Amino acid sequence: MKYITTTIMATLVVLMAHQPVAHADNTSLLTLGFGQTVGIAHVMPVNGGSNNSVVSELNVRLKMLTVLGFDFNYNVVGEQSVGNGEIYASNYRMSALLYLVPTDVMSLYVAAGAGASEVSDLTSSEMNDKSYHGGGGLELYVGDHMALSTEFLMLVPEVSRIVVSKQPLSVDESGQVDWSSADSPGVSDYVSSDNFQVTFGLKYYF
Repeated sequence: MKYITTTIMATLVVLMAHQPVAHADNTSLLTLGFGQTVGIAHVMPVNGGSNNSVVSELNVRLKMLTVLGFDFNYNVVGEQSVGNGEIYASNYRMSALLYLVPTDVMSLYVAAGAGASEVSDLTSSEMNDKSYHGGGGLELYVGDHMALSTEFLMLVPEVSRIVVSKQPLSVDESGQVDWSSADSPGVSDYVSSDNFQVTFGLKYYF
């Protein structure tokens, strides 16, 4: 076992020593990348059950001053509502990135941002018009321009689409629904590690 571990570590050291430096490494003050990611979104609506859906995003990434980044993503598959109208993986998504470990071989970052059904909603002041996400990712540089990537994000849905009450509604003698006890879910009700998205991708940096 000790021999195998030593051999693996030695192999990694050799590979890293001969790894070409990508344009997206920590010496770049400004670089632009294009790519695509594929993965899966796993969510658990408040009304119970779970849902898995495929995510495929076209990605534009701007990296600045070694440690800062900005992402814009378009979900090619299209957003899908679950439960009572919740949308976790929105059509469009923007993220701010902070690179914690930028190196010539790989970079580790944290990310947070918002998603929306329409591009115009991303800049809207209405919080209910957006979905939210936060997490981190890893880029591994495999050439002068190419990078493999993986990302894990917790998801919070666009709550304006949700049309359900957290509390049972009562019906009066005339058969009318008493909406006074209605209590629609808010953003905080969906903050859970059970709602996440995992993707893998390939990027080309200029």
